[in-house]
Amino acid sequence: MIGKQTKGRGFRSLLDYLASRDDAQLIGGNMSGRNARELTKEFRLSRQLNPDAERVVYHVSLSAAPDDKLDDEKWSEIGNRYMKEMGFDANQFVIFRHHNTDDDHIHIAASRIRMDTGKLVHDSWDYLRSEKVLRQIEIDYDLVQVQGSKEKLTRTPSTGQIRRIRREQEEFSQGLRDTPPERSIKEQIQQTIDSVSAQYRQMPMLIMRLQQAGISVRMGFTRNGKSKGISYEKDGQAFSGTQLGAAYTFPGLQKHLWVDYLPERDDEPINKLLLNPAKPRRVEERQKLFQEIEHKHQQPQFTPPPEDLLLSQKLHKYLSEKRYIPDYILQGLHSEQLLYIDEQRNILFIKRNLDGEKTGALVWTNPLHNHRAVDLDQNTSTPNGWFYLTLGGKVEDKVATVLLCDSPIDAMSAATYGIISFKGLPPDKLMFMVADDPNNLPMEFLKDCKVVLAFNNDPQGNRTASQVLELFPQSKRLKTHHPDWSQELETHFRGEQQRQRQQRQRQLEDELSL
Repeated sequence: MIGKQTKGRGFRSLLDYLASRDDAQLIGGNMSGRNARELTKEFRLSRQLNPDAERVVYHVSLSAAPDDKLDDEKWSEIGNRYMKEMGFDANQFVIFRHHNTDDDHIHIAASRIRMDTGKLVHDSWDYLRSEKVLRQIEIDYDLVQVQGSKEKLTRTPSTGQIRRIRREQEEFSQGLRDTPPERSIKEQIQQTIDSVSAQYRQMPMLIMRLQQAGISVRMGFTRNGKSKGISYEKDGQAFSGTQLGAAYTFPGLQKHLWVDYLPERDDEPINKLLLNPAKPRRVEERQKLFQEIEHKHQQPQFTPPPEDLLLSQKLHKYLSEKRYIPDYILQGLHSEQLLYIDEQRNILFIKRNLDGEKTGALVWTNPLHNHRAVDLDQNTSTPNGWFYLTLGGKVEDKVATVLLCDSPIDAMSAATYGIISFKGLPPDKLMFMVADDPNNLPMEFLKDCKVVLAFNNDPQGNRTASQVLELFPQSKRLKTHHPDWSQELETHFRGEQQRQRQQRQRQLEDELSL
């Protein structure tokens, strides 16, 4: 079963199309209207609950495979279930069935405005959720299984490999073989990349872990340093990224598997790994490695490193005088032990989950040259944690707006700039959260907030913003005039200092002229 979704603004034109087909049948839904005019009038009820909302029309078509035979009752049942599992459990919707093409299909027209709260149904991850719902419907209704988008990113085994697996499975079932059929080398490489990339998000670390897992990695570069491609080899069998599938090419690793790559940061360690690969681990060590990856959430609680009080005082002074961060922000973070220097001279920003439990730490590696922060130790931190700070509102208030930033220093700078813009603390509670890994965001929390993309105005920030925009299409981008928020803040204060100097100069000139 294939599903297609669109969103729009006008109900009447869509309903006219759905109802005007010669073979159109209104077979389900939860509305009383029986034609386009009546249904349009009825949809106005939900519009009145949220008159400022845009793109409130939700249109989905579900097409059955040619071998699937469904009557009106089954189609209506499938349509009702699909809408409920997509979050439209308190929304107006109507189901039409069309027979005007070779494939049997239904159209669902719905209002995205909930009748109980007046809020829009959140649409983040809606395409992925739709595929998951449809795959389960196919199973429950014994329908033809359709390949989803994730599978399309992976090249399937050849016919010969499929025959071998079937033959070996039959031999194993008949007792003629001691072990079940092994996956092909190609599938083993794909699964290893999937597992490792889910935990290690930076390109050099991914390559090193693959090498330790017994997979050789090769990369080619053009004269200007751009990657020409990536290939993998295991047990003497080599595959290009393209042969494995779109998700395993060098661009695909970044786009589909969310592996982070920055040339200025990663090219040198990658070249070292290509020239001097990490040694493959023994079989039992590899098994332990993958067990650690799969059971990461079972690790003990993160313990923050001890603080160096003297150096932390120097950090406070630097951030206040050179980065223009207000004392009350710095003191608030330090009092909760969320910002300090440890005894190893690491500048630490502590990550927390949304309950306030400390789950890890980010290290600001090079304060004088960039704002990038990396995990203190990926083996001791958990994925369910972020560096964040809140401003404004009352203590008991819920967070109204979340501004996603590139790094801790940018989050603090953006918060400071926000205070300047509001001329004090904002009336509603704002959260400034570091989204250093776009694939690790508190989706359930964010869907109830207004999301603002406050990433830096540079290639990395633009790339991250485009990735997060796919998750939150209704979010807004807040760009700086300068490459990052720290420079934006510095420019503001330097301009303010210059204006004050000019004002004092004018006052002095006025006094001398008297």
